[in-house]
Amino acid sequence: MTVGKISVSLEEPLLDFLSHYQETHRVRSKSEVIAQALTLLRERELETQYAEALAEWRANGEGDLWESVIADGLSEGSDAAR
Repeated sequence: MTVGKISVSLEEPLLDFLSHYQETHRVRSKSEVIAQALTLLRERELETQYAEALAEWRANGEGDLWESVIADGLSEGSDAAR
């Protein structure tokens, strides 16, 4: 993995929190704490995007189309339908 280097300026309360979090959670470096925080932000962004895509999928009727074919060829009594 390629690693880049940046310079970040933070207000004192955030710097204090960063140091406290690193110490109490035994994280190797402040960079790792920031990487963990960015990973959480990326996951939250993806959750929002997935929720929006699902809402759009349902709103335009694609969900109804899928429901109409989801069990094609399967009867309720077959093992594959379970």
